Amino acid sequence: MSIATPETARPRRGRLYIVVGAILAVLAFATAAGLASLSLVPASVTGNKVVVAKTNISARIKIQASDLQLSPYNPAPPQSFTDMNLVAGKVARVDIPQGSPITANVIAGSADLLSSSDAAYLPIPSGYVAVTIPTSELVGVGGYPQVGDRITMLATINTSIFAPGGASVVRTVFRDLNIIRVGPVNQPASNSQIAGSLTLLMTACDAEYLFWLQNNAVLKYTLESFKDYAAAPSQPDPACPRPGGVGPKEVNKRWQFTGP
Repeated sequence: MSIATPETARPRRGRLYIVVGAILAVLAFATAAGLASLSLVPASVTGNKVVVAKTNISARIKIQASDLQLSPYNPAPPQSFTDMNLVAGKVARVDIPQGSPITANVIAGSADLLSSSDAAYLPIPSGYVAVTIPTSELVGVGGYPQVGDRITMLATINTSIFAPGGASVVRTVFRDLNIIRVGPVNQPASNSQIAGSLTLLMTACDAEYLFWLQNNAVLKYTLESFKDYAAAPSQPDPACPRPGGVGPKEVNKRWQFTGP
């Protein structure tokens, strides 16, 4: 049996120190790497959870609980919500893209509130104009069209205005006209009477055609399904660089009232 001497014990202790040092070095490296990875996590991931749109929500649509989810935001947007129950059942004032925080200024408690004046100016994109047309219960779908809805316009006209020996003809002249105001600006939102006017968004070129039709045809409107609404315009229409004037020839060429 061999007896350990001080000379043989020293190498063993040296190897033990090396092993312990290596373990501590690995632990230190792992800790540093973990801290570094935490710094790469976006601040929003660790922020407060607020209510956001789980899917695209269209204007004037009643918001369902299935349209919502909680998502972390840091900092939380002003007027945001942390409880989905406070948003479900409300109505969207504007289109809300998927993933966008829902704030108090983009929702209303009732669809009736959407016809009130929400801004000091009309929401007219560059390159477009606002025009007002008369409406009534029979002409305007019983008063159902409201702000944010889209209507299709039909014109009834006697073709004698284009050529002798005419007949009464109906044509669809405009589609997907965006309503940006119902009634006059000072009309209360709670007014139960049917408004006498609708203010629409159009290009200046289409406005010329509309005014000609107002003077020479009978106009009525149909209300489109909200599922068929096109996106609201955000850029000028390249087809209308500037108005060029409208008369019977241009109107008949565009809509073929006298046939192809």
